[in-house]
Amino acid sequence: DLVDTAVLSNTLPDLILHPLEFSPGWATDGILNPEAATAVLESLGRETFAPGALDLVTLPGQSEQIAAVPSDGWQQIWLYRTDWFETLGQAPPASYQEIISGTAAIYRNPDLSAQSGITATLISGLVVPTEADLISTQQVFEHLALANGCELIDDKGEILFTEPACYDALRFYRQLVNSYSPSDVQTDISALNAYLAGRTGLIVTSPSVLPKLAGLDPNFVPTCPQCVANPTFLAENSGVVTAVSGRSNQAQPATFSDLTTLGITTSADPALAEQFARYWFNDGYLTWLAVEPERKVPLRRGTAEDPTQFTTAWQALPIGEATSNTTLADIYGAELVSSLADNVSQTNRWGLGTEQGDFTTAVRRKMIFPILLQEMLSGYFTSDQAVVEAYDRLVALIPDYAYYKEPVSP
Repeated sequence: DLVDTAVLSNTLPDLILHPLEFSPGWATDGILNPEAATAVLESLGRETFAPGALDLVTLPGQSEQIAAVPSDGWQQIWLYRTDWFETLGQAPPASYQEIISGTAAIYRNPDLSAQSGITATLISGLVVPTEADLISTQQVFEHLALANGCELIDDKGEILFTEPACYDALRFYRQLVNSYSPSDVQTDISALNAYLAGRTGLIVTSPSVLPKLAGLDPNFVPTCPQCVANPTFLAENSGVVTAVSGRSNQAQPATFSDLTTLGITTSADPALAEQFARYWFNDGYLTWLAVEPERKVPLRRGTAEDPTQFTTAWQALPIGEATSNTTLADIYGAELVSSLADNVSQTNRWGLGTEQGDFTTAVRRKMIFPILLQEMLSGYFTSDQAVVEAYDRLVALIPDYAYYKEPVSP
């Protein structure tokens, strides 16, 4: 909305740090200057950036031209109570079956209630954001959908959301949330608070929660019963899953990453904007990554002279308050840090890096899925009806849509 207003009032800034989903649409709409972004990339060295990130920002039909320069990103994590899962004989939540089995076992479990001192009715299997105005509501579902082989659109522009894998993903999501989550509308903050209080077994979130579990954020202190005697109890008894598998014939392990890109606008002086961008990705880069390193895995890995300069330095950045000297690896170990960083750019996102990237921008701007998912969870329609609703709303974004077919429940 701010960018749309700036376009109308002719007050666009020179550069915009923004979520990846906006890059292709803004380039198509003439808001971003792909030539300037590509010039920055070439001057810095294309080989110094994560190839997967470059694939996601490359414009359709342009093997070399990018919409914006990849800056940093994070992988969505399935954060779970290892002590609860192990006590109940449950495997880590890395598949549809393991997720539903684990959350069902934890939901209002009397033994966990007796062990923790928390009333059984307050113990949920999981908490995920479901608010209609939060993009994280879509991100949780999109991760599950991709894991099940559910794609949104193909290269020629045909909506694929009526495929059986998408019906199945919506059915699973609806069953999971309505059966084993608190009944009210949830947000990222309510999910975090439930986990910190020891009232849920699983949340789907960003790595920004990791310092909080260790008591490094005074604004979000662990309050679980065991945390009174041991403030790092949750950090010691939590596990992380990044890749999830579905159950359809098209299912495959899927990760989900949210990437930030630096765009140069068409109102900027290209030379000055490119000069700043080169500073940003050199002298200013680690300063930016240090703001919240757990959420800012560098997508420029290094320089031509030192190909791993930034990824190596990132691993040593302290997390938590400014006075902290604690790194992610100090608390969670090098293996977890590697799992958060290694595949951050190797992510399959709906429509991105394809001929239909600008359609993905439109879906994000209209908040199609957060609104639809909340309506479904609130009982306005079933999961199968939600597929039809989604299809109609998606088709409405494409002028003269050429592939219309009546959705049929498998």
